[in-house]
Amino acid sequence: MNHDSVTSERQETAALYALGTLSQHEARVFEAHLRDGCEVCNAELAEFETIVGVLGEAADPAAPPGYLRDLLAVRIEKESAEPRRASPAVIRFPEKSATIRKPPPVPSPISRLLPWAAAAVLLLALAYTFTSWRSERETMLAALEREREQADSLKEEIARKNVLSEELAQINSVLSSPELRVIQLAGLEPSAESSAKIYWDVQGSRWVVSADLPPAPPGKVYQLWFVTPTAKISAGLIKPDKSGHGFSVVQFPSTATPLAAAAITLEPEGGSEQPTMPIYALGKPT
Repeated sequence: MNHDSVTSERQETAALYALGTLSQHEARVFEAHLRDGCEVCNAELAEFETIVGVLGEAADPAAPPGYLRDLLAVRIEKESAEPRRASPAVIRFPEKSATIRKPPPVPSPISRLLPWAAAAVLLLALAYTFTSWRSERETMLAALEREREQADSLKEEIARKNVLSEELAQINSVLSSPELRVIQLAGLEPSAESSAKIYWDVQGSRWVVSADLPPAPPGKVYQLWFVTPTAKISAGLIKPDKSGHGFSVVQFPSTATPLAAAAITLEPEGGSEQPTMPIYALGKPT
């Protein structure tokens, strides 16, 4: 007869069967009941078998005591002498299966944790690899940036030295000319620290201008002027470098004679036809 609910007696029977402590007769009767398809007893037995399995794995192995062999022999002899009871006949319906349905085995806690532990280890390894790669990449980019800055600085220094070398060569060529004049320009009120020197090759009608000026504001540029008693003639633009030093070579026009002075003003970008800003540096020929 199949059961509809769990009782303490059925739980005890299932527990004793799982532990292997039922007598042979009691065990055979319980097995026949399970084969009849009692789902309640089958479920109880599955739970107790899982518990017994966990307990067996948790306990440390130990050798049985010597007297256990004698007790087992007495138990076997006693049960062999007991008369066997015939199992009650059971009429089975054709549509019912006599197989015992057991629930799937319950995985142990360790087996359930192993996939998560493996995933955690893999995640940590990936995080470490990514962190190392990012650190190495940032270090490499910083090194490349420093190299680029050093290369740019070296290019600027080479360009500055090339311009200085060209300026000195132009000045030397004027100094060796048959007729030389020098015009010294001094800074005025807008920029008293400004200064310039013009090397004038009179015979070759050429000026070599060397000026030291403050950085021009955005949208402004320095412009050189030939100043005569009646006119102010543009002599071109002067573009200082980052240090404020500017150098240019200009031709002296015949329309600029007689020359009264040379002047440098700050003008809008691109220059002006006539001076529009205050004079930054001014000098008269000697």
